[in-house]
Amino acid sequence: MPTIPFFKHATLREIIITRLCCAADIVVILCCTGYLVGRYPEVGLHWPWLIVAVLAGYFLADLFSGLVHWVVDTWLDEGMLGRGIAITREHHSHPGHVLLYGFLDQASLGAAPSAVVIGAAAGVTALFPASALTCALMIVWFVIATCMLFGMSFHNLAHRQVRPLPLRMAQRLHLVCSPEHHWCHHRDHTIRYCVINGWANYPCDRLRLWSRLERLVTATTGRAPRADDAEWQRKLSDTGITVGLPQPNG
Repeated sequence: MPTIPFFKHATLREIIITRLCCAADIVVILCCTGYLVGRYPEVGLHWPWLIVAVLAGYFLADLFSGLVHWVVDTWLDEGMLGRGIAITREHHSHPGHVLLYGFLDQASLGAAPSAVVIGAAAGVTALFPASALTCALMIVWFVIATCMLFGMSFHNLAHRQVRPLPLRMAQRLHLVCSPEHHWCHHRDHTIRYCVINGWANYPCDRLRLWSRLERLVTATTGRAPRADDAEWQRKLSDTGITVGLPQPNG
């Protein structure tokens, strides 16, 4: 396997966009933090509800990561998101290459939707009078926004060949996604989309959520899921040699 990923080069435009996406999500995280610092003491949220809010946020972050992952893998192409999609397609044919990209190269795929969706949710929550409920919700938004910023980092832990003992223990406890759990997705691209801790994969896969959503989208739009996968497999051969490699968008 080559030591240089296929899409390591990024144009100035792509660099600026990835940094803006990550910065936007960081702003959301900081706003949630500021709200909690200012409002939490006066509200006095009891610790059992604090734990519930953190766990709920961690589960919903996993679910949100699955939704983003499903949309990116199934419906988007490089004409829409350029290099970000190219990196995800490369990951399907060369899974280990994902470890060779920098943090910002990948973080924007989770940070951008988080900044929009969670940013809006946090903004609406802040409009209501401070209460235990608004603080609990803000904790949920904080956890989701933080996890989405580091979503690909969580995912990449499942691809590391060398895993220190604390990481192996966390994976065995299902606190982060394990290689055994995640690799099912590489064998079947209709399951195991959630990559933070894998908690949401159990209800989603049992309900066949993603395949049912695919049928719904196809029925309403006529689009075929993963329509460009075969083309990308042709462009990126199994030997690690690129054939007709698409150039990064300028």
